[in-house]
Amino acid sequence: MLLRDALALPALRLTLLTGGDGLDRPVTQVFVTDLPDPRRYLRGGEVVLTGLMWRRGATDAETFVRSCATARVTAIGAGHAALGRVPADLVEACRRHGVPLFEVPVEVSFREVIEAFAPSVWKQRANGLATMLGRQRGVVAAMAAGARLPDLLPAIAADLGVRCWLLSPAGRLIAGTAPLPAPAARELCTAFLTATRLPTTTRVEGARVSVTAITGSPEHRMASWLLACAPTGAHVPDGAHRPAGALPPAGPEPGGDDVLAELVDVVALERTQADEAERVEQRLADQVGRALAGDGDEADLRARLRACGLAPDRGFVALAATLTGLRTPPALALAVLRETIRTTGLPAAVTAALPGDAPDATLLAVVGDAASGPTAASVAGAFRDALDVLAAGLGTGRLSVGISTPGRAATALPGLVQEATHALRAAAARPGPVAVVRSDEVASHLMLLAGVPADTQRAFRARLLDPLTGYDRQHGTELVHTLNAFLSANGAWRRCAESLHVHVNTLRYRIGQIERLTGRDLDRFADRVDLFLALRLGGPSGS
Repeated sequence: MLLRDALALPALRLTLLTGGDGLDRPVTQVFVTDLPDPRRYLRGGEVVLTGLMWRRGATDAETFVRSCATARVTAIGAGHAALGRVPADLVEACRRHGVPLFEVPVEVSFREVIEAFAPSVWKQRANGLATMLGRQRGVVAAMAAGARLPDLLPAIAADLGVRCWLLSPAGRLIAGTAPLPAPAARELCTAFLTATRLPTTTRVEGARVSVTAITGSPEHRMASWLLACAPTGAHVPDGAHRPAGALPPAGPEPGGDDVLAELVDVVALERTQADEAERVEQRLADQVGRALAGDGDEADLRARLRACGLAPDRGFVALAATLTGLRTPPALALAVLRETIRTTGLPAAVTAALPGDAPDATLLAVVGDAASGPTAASVAGAFRDALDVLAAGLGTGRLSVGISTPGRAATALPGLVQEATHALRAAAARPGPVAVVRSDEVASHLMLLAGVPADTQRAFRARLLDPLTGYDRQHGTELVHTLNAFLSANGAWRRCAESLHVHVNTLRYRIGQIERLTGRDLDRFADRVDLFLALRLGGPSGS
């Protein structure tokens, strides 16, 4: 059947909106989907029917149409029950990509379109497709009424004849038809993170399992959900009793492409809702990050914590993290850190990237003490377990995490953030793809400084170093750099002069200027300590 013949069927009352030059394209199949990007399930020649549930904003149409055009579909049929109209941006995207678009009247069901378009060789598949559409519409209606995927998935999977599990890449079970042993979850995550392409098939505890991705925002495997699908009703050989929650043994293929595609369609609706909620929560979390970076006073910080659902008078643990080597935006690192916190089962938390334009931004997480306060050791242990699973997907990347000691109330948070940041530096120096360091594992003056209020730190540094920095700016000298080099050389004149590539007499002259401007004697140990700490309050380089 040609598209021209299908559109001419009087009973359907279909209206072509764009793409009149494609009317002689053949129709090989009808595919019903509300996935934002259905490309992996298209083979070419399909009429793609969609209820537009994927559309959240004007840019979504471009993504959907581009994926259909790349797969060389024959046309797109849009039902407008969800939006009340076919949006203009969809029409424009189809015109731009050369994909014919027709409108399905609200009173005409997709089942009628399927049956009318279906050639005789596959017309018997129409009932199955119509049944699938009925299930999808039921799911949409149930979600609109407040039902969540964990409640709906068991019934849908049973109807399809499969068992399935929805996991995060760190192994957190989001929804499933049965319990999943921890070793099996780890195997599925490893297969998902290391597969050269998806969907893929793997074996877990002797069962054949199909694994595919439910992409979200950002579009990266480490920020996606994984959907695992296995057959039901497999016979257990030799009368053995399978442990509770164990996967069935090897049996029939774990569902065909249509089954997997339908499950992906259903789960994608939940992921879309989750991403939308995440965007709102992230805006609030970013405000906490800005407040902790110095943008606001204590009252402002307390208010922003409350907006994120964290009681400002309870205890907190701060985490600082960097994800390097993947050439990815901070959004991916935030998603990984956020998911790791959820996987560990820690209390409520906010995550934010500290202000800055660096691609490998320092991330901050503030974990609230909702019930009994987590210890740094318990937080670090839970993090290591979750990150060990994610390590399979890092490749050349590296994830470093620093964890503070627990502190009470919002007033302690700036110091806890500094603790976590100093511990992060120690973690970044350790080998391996994943490193987690607690601040109480690092015994140095940095931990002592982290407990000093920020305004006190700034005043101490300014009192000692402002005369030097002001002089350097005015005269183009390097007194601050000279002081740092002198203290790093433990006061050894010749070694310091060699490191600065100057004569010892030049160095003595500079040190004399430093002593005159600061009023300190660098022959006295106490004065050296004061100046050393002031330099370290300015950063690891002392500048």
